[in-house]
Amino acid sequence: MSQAIPSSRVGVKINEWYKMIRQFSVPDAEVLKAEVEQDIQQMEEDQDLLIYYSLMCFRHQLMLDYLEPGQTYGNRPTVTELLETIETPQKKLTGLLKYYSLFFRGMYEFDQKEYVEAIGYYREAEKELPFVSDEIEKAEFHFKVAEAYYHMKQTHVSMHHILQALDIYQKNPLYSIRTIQSLFVIAGNYDDFKHYDKALPHLEAALDLAMDIQNDRFIAISLLNIANSYDRSGDDQMAVEHFQKAAKVSREKVPDLLPKVLFGLSWTLCKTGQTQRAFQFIEEGLDQMTAHSHKFYKELFLFLQAVYKETVDERKIHDLLSYFEKKNLHAYIEACARSAAAVFESSCHFEQAAAFYRKVLKAQEDILKGECLYAY
Repeated sequence: MSQAIPSSRVGVKINEWYKMIRQFSVPDAEVLKAEVEQDIQQMEEDQDLLIYYSLMCFRHQLMLDYLEPGQTYGNRPTVTELLETIETPQKKLTGLLKYYSLFFRGMYEFDQKEYVEAIGYYREAEKELPFVSDEIEKAEFHFKVAEAYYHMKQTHVSMHHILQALDIYQKNPLYSIRTIQSLFVIAGNYDDFKHYDKALPHLEAALDLAMDIQNDRFIAISLLNIANSYDRSGDDQMAVEHFQKAAKVSREKVPDLLPKVLFGLSWTLCKTGQTQRAFQFIEEGLDQMTAHSHKFYKELFLFLQAVYKETVDERKIHDLLSYFEKKNLHAYIEACARSAAAVFESSCHFEQAAAFYRKVLKAQEDILKGECLYAY
């Protein structure tokens, strides 16, 4: 009878697997995952180690869903199915395992665009942060918290966390993708501060780094973020130019990103009165929905059709704003309501315009009230 493999040895290998996940190195992560699964079959009994393995399977799938959305790997369970596995023993967990359980659940909620829920889990995970000794893991925590607060437009809180994350990532060249993503968050926060001149250098640095590591996905995302920054600053010509560059890379290399790029391009063209061109891209974007699951962007494309077609579909606009309200996406409410108000105002429908401007003001108030999300 062969001797059982010590669980400590398998634990070390799971740690190596997690390193590859955090570096977004799919081939290495896949190899280590397979090795761990083989070792577990011959491992001495250790329930905590099996929970650690289940948590890492969940985190592994989150990575794959982010980098390769829509792609399936054999008969593996989905991230939703894996969620049930890690939720079952959660009440029994303590220390580092409890931290991972809460932190990874927060990441899942963030991917579902449930930002308030995500922040709730991150706050609980933060209580277990003293059990985390690894500097990269601390950077991961600060990055994910910063990302969530950025989307909730809690700009100062986001910047506080992202600078801590970037300081660690920049000292570790293996984490170039997280460095790029951190630069995105910093630039986004500067855009929200309306310091567009400070945002662009960070986005250009991110693009340079993405080109250095020859990562098509992050080249496309960098171009998209540069386009969005130009759009927010009012430079429509540069915005359209960079949206088109991002669309070219997306069509050729990263098709799952294309709906997001086409939405940004379409909206900019609509706002500048180029609705005929915009509606061509809207149709292309909606066609992509059959190949890639993007309910969120489908709703946004339908919003553009509702606002910018010859007869404005006011009911559809209200339906979309209600959808955002349920998810507490106040920044989207503000932007969409502002566009609707401008269209009604331009056609001298001042009563409707005033109603949507009131929604803009309400969304701004809700954003300002957001500090209640992190009040202890």
